[in-house]
Amino acid sequence: LSNDHVISILEDSTGDIWVGTMRGLNRLDRDTGAFKRYLNDPENPGSISHNTARVIYQDRSGTIWVGTEGGGLNRYERETDRFVHYMFDPGNPSSLSHNSIRAIEEDESGVLWIGTAGGGLNSLDRERNSFASYRHDPDDPSSICHDQIFAIQEDGTGALWIGTNGGGLSRFDPKTRISINYANDPSDPASISYNEIYDIFDDHSGVIWIGTYGGGINKFDGKRKKFDVYRPRPGDPNSLNEPIVWSIYEEEDTGVLWIGTHGGGLN
Repeated sequence: LSNDHVISILEDSTGDIWVGTMRGLNRLDRDTGAFKRYLNDPENPGSISHNTARVIYQDRSGTIWVGTEGGGLNRYERETDRFVHYMFDPGNPSSLSHNSIRAIEEDESGVLWIGTAGGGLNSLDRERNSFASYRHDPDDPSSICHDQIFAIQEDGTGALWIGTNGGGLSRFDPKTRISINYANDPSDPASISYNEIYDIFDDHSGVIWIGTYGGGINKFDGKRKKFDVYRPRPGDPNSLNEPIVWSIYEEEDTGVLWIGTHGGGLN
């Protein structure tokens, strides 16, 4: 492994394990047990564009996408074992809007959505290799709520739930490009508990769960348009044991949710 600080993992459709670290991308061949390292090489335009591999995603066609911390988006070409780069170009309004990538999601129609840490939301037109960007506009309440996006999750209706770093949660309609935004309201205990969101999960029954950086877990009630909040309760051993939540996962067979926390272990 190229580095001990692991920040992303993906098992692809061939069974290979991809591991993103703070210094390089790695691919584990299960047959041999060996890792192949992918590191940025300024002399090789087909190398990965940056060594910090924040997010690894496989789309329905089997293509591997890697979002980096400062090198934009990479598309892996399995046949040549090389990467195609998509990066911000200040002279091209159809380029990626920011080079720090934190989230990737393919929607039901095959559009690839990219959440950036400062450039808002991007959609990729794969035929034209061009991007459209959607930014927060303080004068437009129907725009996304913040330009730092850390999580994207499509729900069963085709809407995108967007978790941001400080602006709360947006429900973005890809067809109308209109967002409904949810932010913490200290006077409303049924509002979202925290405006920094690190993970969003759509469970088997269509319930949206939101992991926050300090406000525990939120469950969205679609009928009331409100949130049920689960956070640590002193003296209650059955409550969530840590308010900072990094990841949410559901067991397919049982529907049990597993919650990864910052310092509280696994719940």
